Amino acid sequence: MEKKSNRLNQSEWMVMEKLWERSPQTTTQLYHSLHENPGWSKSTVNTLLARMLEKGSIYYKEGGRARQYYPNIESEEAAVAETESLLDRVYKGSVSLMMSTLVKRKEFTRKEIEALYDVLEELEVEPDD
Repeated sequence: MEKKSNRLNQSEWMVMEKLWERSPQTTTQLYHSLHENPGWSKSTVNTLLARMLEKGSIYYKEGGRARQYYPNIESEEAAVAETESLLDRVYKGSVSLMMSTLVKRKEFTRKEIEALYDVLEELEVEPDD
């Protein structure tokens, strides 16, 4: 198996979301769920699956008459890779710049603010005694 890549483009995200929802799936099953929305042809689905196999983001097992496709990365792994890429590209790696930009642009609910505090509290390191 090739080295897996956690970075996914928009089309690959759509395939992965289907596989994270339910696995395994055959090419035909994926085609039927992706034909309606976003309207892909069978050849588009086949091309994406081949590219994703090469990247190592999915794998398959032979199953009866058709290959059974499985995700090879967890959704959280892909989300972390995408977040790190965004952070590096847009905010030059600065978490504080990203957070200040988001805070200035969005009105947070009390529940969201409490969740942010909880995350920050988990990161705090108690001083040495």
